[in-house]
Amino acid sequence: MSIPQFVTTALVGTARQEQADVATGAPVDSLVAELPAQEIERRLLLRAGTWATYRQAGEMAPHLDEVPAPAPDETLPVCSQSITRLLHSMLLGEHEDLLPTALHYLREARLRIPYELLPQALSIRTTALQAAVFPVLGERGIWLSQFNPAWSWVKNFLPVADGVLSDDAETIWQEGTTGQRCEILRRLRSFDAAKARTWLEGVWKQEKAEARLELIKTLEVGLSSEDEAFLEKALDDRAASIKAVVPAMLAHIPASAFVQRMTSRADAILTNVEGKLKLKLPSAFDKTWLRDGIVEKPQSGVGERAWWMMQILGCIPPSHWEGQFGLAPAALIAMAEVDKFGASLIEAWSRAAQLFDAQQWIEPLWDWWHRQTRKLKFRSTTRLDLRGDLMKHMPSTLVESKVLPMMLNHTLPENADWKDLLSGLPSPWSSEFSNTYLQTLRSHIASLKLGSKNYYPYMDAWFETLETAATQLPPACFAAALATWPLPEDESWQHQQWHEQLQTFTNTLRIRQRLLEEFKK
Repeated sequence: MSIPQFVTTALVGTARQEQADVATGAPVDSLVAELPAQEIERRLLLRAGTWATYRQAGEMAPHLDEVPAPAPDETLPVCSQSITRLLHSMLLGEHEDLLPTALHYLREARLRIPYELLPQALSIRTTALQAAVFPVLGERGIWLSQFNPAWSWVKNFLPVADGVLSDDAETIWQEGTTGQRCEILRRLRSFDAAKARTWLEGVWKQEKAEARLELIKTLEVGLSSEDEAFLEKALDDRAASIKAVVPAMLAHIPASAFVQRMTSRADAILTNVEGKLKLKLPSAFDKTWLRDGIVEKPQSGVGERAWWMMQILGCIPPSHWEGQFGLAPAALIAMAEVDKFGASLIEAWSRAAQLFDAQQWIEPLWDWWHRQTRKLKFRSTTRLDLRGDLMKHMPSTLVESKVLPMMLNHTLPENADWKDLLSGLPSPWSSEFSNTYLQTLRSHIASLKLGSKNYYPYMDAWFETLETAATQLPPACFAAALATWPLPEDESWQHQQWHEQLQTFTNTLRIRQRLLEEFKK
């Protein structure tokens, strides 16, 4: 009996089976048979537990009719023993937040993981880490993955080829996994977009919806007007997931029919009347909008008409409105703010600014959302705060300049969410920002009243930021961060909590420091 059979028997229930089969076909059966007569339920549980222990003790190796071909010779040298020890602890869960950094260093140094760590490396489950570990598995790691179904994720990746296709590219395209085929298309799109599109068109109708979704995303590489005809057909796809991603791609083809349709709809909604903004929301849902990915049912927080408007204007480049009104983004936002549906309009512009990476709009939109977080009145928006999304499109120096005054004045109620924005800063932080963070943190720690019964460290924003800072501080600030911290002497549990948090913080920094030193050798 296998584990699934045990589970099935237990789920169906022994009372519903005339003769529940609880035999394992292993020596376990003889062992359990020697026990006194038991109820069928107890026998099932005893056999399951004993069989699980038996399985853990080991199995006889299966007989192979043919010896597998050996792994190819390695092309990358193995990393040092010191790096191996660091990787081993990370793969076992210690300082696992630094594993992506370690794997990045390993790849940059053109080194591979040692053989003894391959089982742990191949057992990684998250897609992001799998993508990071694949280039450093070496030939043996890729070869080994074929012998364990749990390691089959390796098949979704292709070796780095410096932007060129291998001789077996077309074979991989026809026979590979979805991940491999997507990678082949991306590489081909980078230098022959037309051929890649032709390959995709040839198999489009026979692919499942999940595969079509991943494959069509590859058209983002080298997207041009030549892709419009194919994407227009994709708007008629029955899969909602595909209809949801195609409009964004068509929106990036300026002269496309999709852009013309959306612009016509948008200009009917937002007009310039004697230099003033006039917003006229759609009165009814036009069924022809469905084909262009406009969803009829609104998200929570907005009414139907505002929701339709937001989707339409969210596909229009914000620069279009600068031309229509002859005004800068900040002036347009101020003009929109006084309208009854101004918040919905500004969310639409925020969506569009991100879609088109409209840099001149990002900062004034961020400032608007920042002001709104200080207001308690209801807004007709699907989100209460888009600052975190907008920050992803801002230069690191600009983002830091927005968060820095909030951090320095963290005691003010209006700056209560500075910690959340801190975690969204681009990595690593600048030395200037990091030094200010460390200095302010030291002052905060020195002023702590740890013995107070109303003080809870896990409700202290600075306490929570240590985990983020440990991975974001630049190497130039390691020495300052590793200096003795002025934690007030106290025997309270709050003191113990801070002591442990600071110890974790400094330990993480020391591991980062060791990684840098090892890879510089």
